[in-house]
Amino acid sequence: MELLLIFIPIVLVLISQAIVNATYSKYKSYKTSNNVTGFDTARQILDYNGLNNVKILETREKLGDHFDPRTGVIKLSTEVYNGNSIASVSIAAHECGHAIQHKEKYAPIIIRSALVPLVGFASKIGYIMLIIGLISELFNLAIIGLILMGASLIFQFITLPVEFDASKRAKDILIKRNIVEKNEINGVNKVLKAAAFTYLASFFATMLQMLRLFLIVNNGRRD
Repeated sequence: MELLLIFIPIVLVLISQAIVNATYSKYKSYKTSNNVTGFDTARQILDYNGLNNVKILETREKLGDHFDPRTGVIKLSTEVYNGNSIASVSIAAHECGHAIQHKEKYAPIIIRSALVPLVGFASKIGYIMLIIGLISELFNLAIIGLILMGASLIFQFITLPVEFDASKRAKDILIKRNIVEKNEINGVNKVLKAAAFTYLASFFATMLQMLRLFLIVNNGRRD
């Protein structure tokens, strides 16, 4: 049982990464009919939604695309920023989806943003308490530590609707603004679904890791 709880999370993460890399590699070679770049796509979507103040910057970090609500900046990796592929416009549109979520005060993303500092602190303290509890056989302390570490699982759970909603917004607006043609939608779907699967895989991997740690602590209490 314990070996499965170690093995399955690793496999889930590796599979999700393989799917993302394979899907991205495939669709970065498929150029859009309209020949628009990731930057052009993002700028058009942002301006259409009244987000002219949101800047778009290029980052050299591969697949380091993200929206930072603190600075009001979307960062797109070089291939996405300059690329005119289905993968590029899909990822750029997805990040714009997050910017729109913040503008509309979409509840899950507001909650997630508020949890960021709390999750980081709780996870670190929880990990320390868990280790001390296991070494010292203070299993009640270990349980408290495990509960605090559970904040990361809650954070990942809240992240799921945020990512799925951003992808839905991205697909809808790409169609609405005629940025992609109908025959390109299938590719857009696959790119967005591959990205979403990584968050789903990470959530279940963390959940199984938490279950394994709980069983270790629980067995220690019984002994």
